[in-house]
Amino acid sequence: MEKVPQVQALLKQFPWGRVEKDGTFAEPLVRAYYNVLGAEGFGYWSIPGGSNAHLRQSSNTSGALRVDDTKGFEHGYMLLSDKMLPDETGWKLEKRLIPRLVFELGTEPELASKVDIVDWDSWYKWRNLPKESPAALLLHYPLTVYQLLVNVLHVTGPKRSSSESRQALNVHYIGAEVELNMLPLFSELALLLPHTDIKMTFFGTAVHSLVNKAKKNSIAMKAKQNEPVYTYTSPTSCGASTLSIFLHGDHENWDPRLPFLLGSKPDAIVGPNAGLTSYPTWQFVILCCHADNTPFAVTEYAEQSTELQRDALPQIIAHALPRLHSAGMNGKELHNLTRAREYPIAFNPFQRPGQRNLGSVRLPNVPNGFTMRVVGNDEQEIIHPVSAGVPVPASDLSELLQKTEQFSLNCLD
Repeated sequence: MEKVPQVQALLKQFPWGRVEKDGTFAEPLVRAYYNVLGAEGFGYWSIPGGSNAHLRQSSNTSGALRVDDTKGFEHGYMLLSDKMLPDETGWKLEKRLIPRLVFELGTEPELASKVDIVDWDSWYKWRNLPKESPAALLLHYPLTVYQLLVNVLHVTGPKRSSSESRQALNVHYIGAEVELNMLPLFSELALLLPHTDIKMTFFGTAVHSLVNKAKKNSIAMKAKQNEPVYTYTSPTSCGASTLSIFLHGDHENWDPRLPFLLGSKPDAIVGPNAGLTSYPTWQFVILCCHADNTPFAVTEYAEQSTELQRDALPQIIAHALPRLHSAGMNGKELHNLTRAREYPIAFNPFQRPGQRNLGSVRLPNVPNGFTMRVVGNDEQEIIHPVSAGVPVPASDLSELLQKTEQFSLNCLD
């Protein structure tokens, strides 16, 4: 419960940040106040509605205001058209409340390497936005990626590059869903990381579904042509950074054996609101990133579920070792896979403001609430002697996974 005051303080800094009697935050009420509560036709705010965090069937008994479940809702539906939404149409807010991406001369934010952007307060000041703006309710997605890349994985930073020495950064984003409705918002990364050329590739079931529905001349069709579906270049005064977003629609899941990934190892893999032990497909990502030593970090809703997932990671690896030995794994990959690692957990200062409406749950449970480094670089990891570990009984692993599901409540929103 020690994190409850932190979660509530983060919310209360906003004029719209009311803590309800049960400790939750009624986000749909805020969206309704700003007239951005709905499914198709609500720009970046478009959501399928209901109580599902990941488009899974679930009942809603809280009685909270929500969007009605929308049958056939397609995350990223706007990419099935031929034009990306401009700022005003995407945000659907007053101009003074919008974190603009196109600037008149002299209105650009200060070069990010000259300021310390560490939380919502510093970000709002840097972007010259009033706290009245509800932008944080969406921008927690790109700013959480910033937090993971800069402060969790340390693969980049606002002061790392210069006009003479630019950085190329290749990021894989796994499990994208609602993020597909707001791709331009990830341009914030180009503003936050001066002199950096960022390539982001989105993977996931929703990505696969969207790309398969792409029609001729649509934005999503570019994914089938191995072209970026969205690009952005920050102003010269902000470092002239570039962002290129690609959608991988050929497969539902990330797999390093995919032809286009061979010989193209990402600099980092991120999985916001991952649910590492709730979805079986993550286990392959976990094993591959450990074996290849690929920087990998995630966020989770609840600190308790994150701790249980941290405890489950060595057991997932140990459980897979006999199968991997039989497949002939040895040498460096086996060393990377079996060496002891730390999995540090931290409060995410760029989490979405406000506790989720989960009825009886009182422990902090927030979208992008807590970060965890799964695999760091060699400087971050403690080097230990190689140990193949002891395979964990399946019953112990199953028990841990069940406890994790209870704490994370990934099926609710």
